[in-house]
This record gives sequence, C-alpha cells and structure tokens, in this order.
Amino acid sequence: MSLPGKIVEVNEESVVVEVSPRPECKGCHACSSLLGGDKKSARKNIIALKGEFSPSIGDEVILDINPGEGTLAAILVFGIPLGSFFAGLLLTPVICSSLGFEITDQARFICGFCALALGFLLLAIVAKTRSVNKLSLKIVEISKKKSPE
Repeated sequence: MSLPGKIVEVNEESVVVEVSPRPECKGCHACSSLLGGDKKSARKNIIALKGEFSPSIGDEVILDINPGEGTLAAILVFGIPLGSFFAGLLLTPVICSSLGFEITDQARFICGFCALALGFLLLAIVAKTRSVNKLSLKIVEISKKKSPE
C-alpha cells in the first residue's frame, strides 16, 4: 500500500505528510485504519520517516513500507499479546502451585489476562525502541519537487 501526499512539515528525521489514499485503492482498508477511521477521501496528516531523501515543504511524495515489514508489524501487534495470553493459560498450574492456590477456571482466566497485560507492557516497551522505526511509513519517492519561487 503506497500513499501519495504533500509534505507540510519537515523535522530532523521525519516529515509530516498530508495524505489521501489513491483513487484506485479498492480493498484492504489499511488506509482507513491508518487515517483514523475517516472516510477514504478524507485528508489526514501523518508522520513518516525521511529515509535517504532531503524533502522540503510542499514536495509531493509517495510513502510506503518495505515488503514483509507489514507482516512483522502485525506479528508484533497481535502475536505478542496473544502469545502471552496463551502462555499465561499454560503456566497457570505452575503459578498456582507456587502460590498455593487451587487450579480453577477462574485462576486460568486471571493468569491469562495478567499475562496479556504483561504482553501489552512488553509491546509498549518494544514500540519505544529505535529498531521499530524501520516498520514505519517512509518516503520511497519524491514525485514532484516544489517549484522554487
């Protein structure tokens, strides 16, 4: 999914781009979630990485992520919490025996959701690292430079 847009602000490592999905886009609805659930035609400002480009305000750019990085992001966002929930369910007997509780459905429920909370905490910590930046939208092409005035 690539998004065309116009740069409205340039920062040190990133840019703010006013984007709107391409008219020929038909199907995955990723842009509607990216654009905060707004209508497909609505314009929205998003932050993207500059990459190896030196853009300026007013340039028209194409934003995208590298193939496979979207899959990795989905695994992080969904896999870590889901995996931690099931780990909590599976570790309930160990946790209950070490704390001296009886293994019940309620204990499994509590252990599963406590592990889910830890998974979200881990995800929040991972989201603050610099290595996650490579999973962000970035400029892949400057389609039209702003004409000098």
